[in-house]
Amino acid sequence: MPIFARTKLLIHEDCLALAGSSSPFPGKKFITLDYSGPNPQIAYYQIKKILSSITKLPESEIIERNFSWDRGGDEEKFGADFDIIKDMDKFSFIQITVSIKGSIKPSKEFGKEGKLNITIDGVLRTEYPQDTIWQRSLFYEVFRTFFHKFIYEESRRKYRDECVSIMMQIYNELKEFLNVLPKR
Repeated sequence: MPIFARTKLLIHEDCLALAGSSSPFPGKKFITLDYSGPNPQIAYYQIKKILSSITKLPESEIIERNFSWDRGGDEEKFGADFDIIKDMDKFSFIQITVSIKGSIKPSKEFGKEGKLNITIDGVLRTEYPQDTIWQRSLFYEVFRTFFHKFIYEESRRKYRDECVSIMMQIYNELKEFLNVLPKR
């Protein structure tokens, strides 16, 4: 859970960009999945279930932001962002964001068909509170720096790897659900 402090030192890292050689998408900060076919709007309803099953968090803890559904005209456009925050320890948490944007139009064969773009983004955040006089002192900063570099960095590496693993599980579950084959 994010630290609620007036002042804090925040370390923000994109999971994929820093995963190094273990990254399945080296150099990318997020994963994208494009779908074109029948009923892309059903992915909206499935994403919460997938996020909940992978992260083992209840659906009530999934934050839905920026929901839009434009029903004007022949083609309907929709979009939403889903955020999930998974606490790792008292200083760090993983935030996974799944964004969807799509369009659908009536189809005689399937009822509705259209296109869908899904983006999966993950960040690892570490927050050190700096509210008290002790936490703002030079001695504390030396201790915190030593702790972070020599003790805590290994834990953060494991958290980044877990973040990448969660992102890949979400990606694979959505590919399976939408029956998307890799491009050759």
